[in-house]
Amino acid sequence: MKHRTYALLLAATLSVSLLAGCGSSNGANSSQSSDNSSISSSQGSQSSSGSDVSTPDTSGSGSDVSTSASGSTSTPDGSQGETQEQAKLTLSRTGFTLFSAGSSYTLKVDGVAEGTKVTFKSGNPDVATVDENGNVVAVKPGNTKITVTAGDQTATCVVACKWEESKPSTGGGSSSGSGSSSSGGGTTTPDPEPSKVDLAAFCTTVTTNYSLPHLSLADSTMLDNYYAGLSSVATEQSQVYINMMSMNMGEISLVQVKDSKDVATVKAIFQARIDSMVNGGAWYPEPTRIWSEQSRVVSNGNYVMMVVGEDCDSIVKDFNALF
Repeated sequence: MKHRTYALLLAATLSVSLLAGCGSSNGANSSQSSDNSSISSSQGSQSSSGSDVSTPDTSGSGSDVSTSASGSTSTPDGSQGETQEQAKLTLSRTGFTLFSAGSSYTLKVDGVAEGTKVTFKSGNPDVATVDENGNVVAVKPGNTKITVTAGDQTATCVVACKWEESKPSTGGGSSSGSGSSSSGGGTTTPDPEPSKVDLAAFCTTVTTNYSLPHLSLADSTMLDNYYAGLSSVATEQSQVYINMMSMNMGEISLVQVKDSKDVATVKAIFQARIDSMVNGGAWYPEPTRIWSEQSRVVSNGNYVMMVVGEDCDSIVKDFNALF
């Protein structure tokens, strides 16, 4: 009996201890939850008050100047803070040759802003003159420089005038040798020997001075395909250049025949080449116009030239000046 009573007391004591422990744990959890809620509330208050400090004011004077992605700045009135790069003044030629007095070439200018005044000046007008449109005219043999000014930019072009001037006779109205004389004590112009006319050198000068791009010296196969019959003509010199591009904007061909009777034959072959290009060979409207309107076949002695291009008339003048 005594042992049973002792066991019951022990069991009651343990039950009271367990109940006390559970109550303490729940109280601690409740207290911790309350503390966390307080901390969270405090942090929310701090965050709310911190926003007054971290938000920058973007409506101030910084809007007076804005920067673009390219790095240039603009002001409220729309003006650019950086000056745009100025276009460079360029000329169609930096040098060219004129072969007779009165022959001309017009310089073309690029890189000039609209409204900018362009002026042309010859360094030696006694050799070559130039007008306000850039038209250079040969006066006498020599070299000079054409200076072009546009705003604060300048560009130059060297002009060479090359031909033999007539020389005064020393014995009255005639002169010895193969030259032709003028009456009345005038000047005598020597007749140049045809063999001294270098067609290859002339072609080089023409392609340098004028716009005739994409030219290739024709071989025998190309001659037969594009200038049928020309390979059968006996020649001293032959410089036939063909433009193989689909946009064929010009060609030049020069031949010196051995027999003057073949001059007409060569001219007919050259004209046949022009006709074939006009009648479909040029394909496109602009090349067809060039071959139709800007083509020339000329001869001087045993020399025959075909030239096609915008500068054909100037090239014809240079060709005739050779003789």
